Amino acid sequence: MKNFLENSENIFNINFDFKLGKLVHNFKNNDDPFQRWIYYQESFSTELLDWFLKYQKIDKKNSLFLDPFCGSGSSLVGAQKNGIDSIGIDLNPLSCLISEVKTNNYKSSEIKYCKNFEIPKFKEISNIYSYYNLSIVKNIFSKKNLIKINLIKNSIKKINNENVRKILLLNLICILEKCSNYKKGGNGIKRRKNIKNLDIFVEFKKSLKIILFDIESKKTKSKCVIYNENIKNFKSINLKKKISFSLFSPPYVNCFDYFEVYKIELWFGNFINDYNQLRLLRKKAITSNLNADIKQKIDQIIKSKLFIHTMRCLNKKKHWNKNIPNMVNLYFIDMLNFLESLKNKVKKNSIIAIVVGNSSYQGVPVATDLILSEIAQSLGYKVKEIIVTRNNETSSQQYKKIGKLIKYIRESIIILEL
Repeated sequence: MKNFLENSENIFNINFDFKLGKLVHNFKNNDDPFQRWIYYQESFSTELLDWFLKYQKIDKKNSLFLDPFCGSGSSLVGAQKNGIDSIGIDLNPLSCLISEVKTNNYKSSEIKYCKNFEIPKFKEISNIYSYYNLSIVKNIFSKKNLIKINLIKNSIKKINNENVRKILLLNLICILEKCSNYKKGGNGIKRRKNIKNLDIFVEFKKSLKIILFDIESKKTKSKCVIYNENIKNFKSINLKKKISFSLFSPPYVNCFDYFEVYKIELWFGNFINDYNQLRLLRKKAITSNLNADIKQKIDQIIKSKLFIHTMRCLNKKKHWNKNIPNMVNLYFIDMLNFLESLKNKVKKNSIIAIVVGNSSYQGVPVATDLILSEIAQSLGYKVKEIIVTRNNETSSQQYKKIGKLIKYIRESIIILEL
């Protein structure tokens, strides 16, 4: 394995800039405007786009920026801050709502309507738990808070203005985790040791002030279009214009399930109503976790020597889940197909930056930065550089298995040119 990794590194221009680590990995305590609304796991800083524009000397004038995995809209906010029109795509409807509210341009009358929104008077709803087809609903919120959530949602539904409805709904979603008995942890949600018993009505008012302050403070009028689409169908998405440059971070092939992590927000934001809808969302996603469509059989050639050897090594190991090798295989097939489609949607000489994280299974490093670079090169992209930005954390058990190859467990930025 060591020889294949070293051979791949020798092909490319590998540089190290650990100062970028704090930009590619957005830690929990973030007080930046827009970013402070909601904690979004695995997001990066809006300043990463500032760095990218300077580093690659990108001309902002008449540019169109694309983030095809836009998440909570960090890069889109960064594009607006720089006066650049942008397009964001995400399969997760929650992500699309967050990105849309952050980047939309509002009328003063819409802001005023939100400021004057009246919290409904509390009244009992006797059968409130029956409203949700979620097995742990009684454990997530106190009955009183769950009633308050529904009273606010009912008030929002009566508003005619769509922009106002979206701001208020997102505001409610932003406070759900802090007012619940659960919190995000690992690859899902877990019960809090110390329940805070925060009041939904009180937190709604406090959060809305912050959101409206950030929206009113926005100085740019750059436009942003959000598509709630499956990136596996990227070829068929009509973007209407050619893309000037792109910066994005696809899901890492690390078994992290974004839909499980945001189950509270998806469910109580009424994006999904039952477990079947949750399952269908997972099956449509990039195959980066074991809840995706990992049983599909796709016979597709990937022109990467490192990928072929990695798969050979993974298939020899006994994993905690037998589907891990196929998951890794399907992930790189998904990414190959996406990069192939991207070629037809960007302008000539466009610069593309991909933020990726490497992983390992049973001591076998899955060097996504090197494998994707080999795949991109085979598709006709020029790999300008791979910038290693930080070393990923790994368990002591994994460290024992992987040994000196631990240095390949890292986050990097791949810089491509077409």
